[in-house]
Amino acid sequence: MFLFSFFETAMTIFWAILQLALIILIVPLTLYGFIIGAPIFFSPKKGIGEILAECHVKPGEKFYDLGAGNGRAMILAAKKFNLDVYGFELSPLLVLIAKLNLLLCGVKKSTIYLKNLYNEDLSNADIIFCFLTPKAMERLRPKFEKELRPGTRIISYAFPLKDWQPKKIIRNGYPGNMYLYEKS
Repeated sequence: MFLFSFFETAMTIFWAILQLALIILIVPLTLYGFIIGAPIFFSPKKGIGEILAECHVKPGEKFYDLGAGNGRAMILAAKKFNLDVYGFELSPLLVLIAKLNLLLCGVKKSTIYLKNLYNEDLSNADIIFCFLTPKAMERLRPKFEKELRPGTRIISYAFPLKDWQPKKIIRNGYPGNMYLYEKS
């Protein structure tokens, strides 16, 4: 009986330490992601589908989701448009949720990275999706100008890309507009 009680106490302490360690590791990274990119708000699926249709996508094109969140845009791009999807997210918790969502939805051609999107090479992207703050979009603009190939499409939900002329704006009653840009 004593051994069982000792084991039970040890397991309780172990789980408490594990939970505390996860909180110490995950919460600061998640908050940091909110500060430099965007808080967690989900893009409307219908709007993502409409703007992707305007991109005239070809199956197998590379779709990059910057600040991928729960993977919602990645799932839609893969399932409905047959795109190869890549996500960049700074929150470990959201990366885990996105991976689980992608798996449960049967998306096979997908990769989600626990990485800072500002430090990643975007030159292989055919389509980039962003639902980020105006400050984050402003910070990405020089990166887009430097790294993206001509013809790369950029979709920005809610916030325009300063000094770029949108190819299309979709206003369908969403909380924000969908902006489609094409790198010249």
